[in-house]
Amino acid sequence: MLQRWWFWAGLLALLWAFPLIKSLSADLPARLPGEDGPPLDFALSDERGGPLQLSSLRGQMLIVTALPLAEANARDVTWERLVHLRKRLRGLDQALEYVVLAQGGDASDLADWLEQHKAPRPELHFGLDDGGAQAARLAELAHAPSAEFFLLDRHGRMRGAYGGSPAEIDRLVKEAGQLANWSGQDG
Repeated sequence: MLQRWWFWAGLLALLWAFPLIKSLSADLPARLPGEDGPPLDFALSDERGGPLQLSSLRGQMLIVTALPLAEANARDVTWERLVHLRKRLRGLDQALEYVVLAQGGDASDLADWLEQHKAPRPELHFGLDDGGAQAARLAELAHAPSAEFFLLDRHGRMRGAYGGSPAEIDRLVKEAGQLANWSGQDG
């Protein structure tokens, strides 16, 4: 029987079908909150003094975070967390962009810092958030005053707020992947 072609074809079909049947019978994860929320919008100026409009980034999922320019230690920690997060989300490059709300400085401070860190990339958008007004507004909307990262869907709706702890970053990675890969989540 082991020398029959149909035995091996049947065995391969069975081995291929097992994970397929298992995945089709698995429960879908719970839908992320915020699906019926209003689209968010704000306008900031970038490091060149040009406009950065949140609505111009529609069609992409966004991760928004604040970067304190004036506080060197907090700035470096935030930047390291963002770089680490970008590495973990590397597979979502086509669907995901980042908005960094620079606080505590002006356009020249931001431009100098960007030049030092070679940070400008197509998926990174930097805007000057005077006094942290937009970051505070996002935290208030999410009911998460200590949140460091905010996840917005393709329509600009708030879908989650996350702290900087490893567990929160893991949750952000999981939910960003869920939102990017399951079109039913982003209706």
